[in-house]
Amino acid sequence: MSSYSEETIKEFAEAYEKWILRQDDLMTNYMTRAYRSEKASEYARHGLSRRLQSLRHSIDRTFRVIPPEAKRPPSRNQLMDATAFIHSFLVSAYGGLDNLARIWCLEADVKNEKGKPVSDGRIGLGPKNTIVRESLSTELQDYLRSADPWFEYLQNYRHAVAHRIPVYIPPKTLSDEDAKEWRRIEEEIVGALKARSFDEYDALFSTQKALGRFQPVMMHSFGERARPVWLHGQMLCDFSTVIEIGENLLKELDGLDS
Repeated sequence: MSSYSEETIKEFAEAYEKWILRQDDLMTNYMTRAYRSEKASEYARHGLSRRLQSLRHSIDRTFRVIPPEAKRPPSRNQLMDATAFIHSFLVSAYGGLDNLARIWCLEADVKNEKGKPVSDGRIGLGPKNTIVRESLSTELQDYLRSADPWFEYLQNYRHAVAHRIPVYIPPKTLSDEDAKEWRRIEEEIVGALKARSFDEYDALFSTQKALGRFQPVMMHSFGERARPVWLHGQMLCDFSTVIEIGENLLKELDGLDS
């Protein structure tokens, strides 16, 4: 049985088709734009555009390896393939936002409190990037502020992948009852190993392995209060949010020329 309803699977397909068209338009607009700064042009044509393509490819591959409509759990190799694509996706989403912020800072000649260019560590569009945000229109500042929880999620997952604990797709998820049973069997497995009762160990391990069911969720550390997220819907949400922020920033850039 699929983890999603037929209606949700249909919504995924329709949403992706819509955002692919907007992604194509966004890439075209950024790549064909006349920039004041050569560096901004490079960030647009070789940074942002590549990352947008990487986001799309990662979604395509993940949805193919673990289809939303799948009725059987994926193999270990399929889980590892999807995990690798999700790692790339998270880095590309975060990097795409960074590219957008850098393009804006160069084109709008954004300065810090001392009248100097904003340092690399302070360039971004997230809640802590106050200098960059305050250089934008009130409308876009309000939009970005409304997306603060999403920025927090993306930064948490991207930083975990890059610096701490990589993303993990559990082969099974356990209900409270299954989790209790899993722990009970785990104690018996330890006892069987101590007694060198390997036939009992094999039987217990098989019973434990059968507990739970696969659900297409991802998370990183179990000890950092990371919240599991449904990977298909989250990838589409991240894809659309990066595109929408790019569209809004493009209007800001157009405003510089008026």
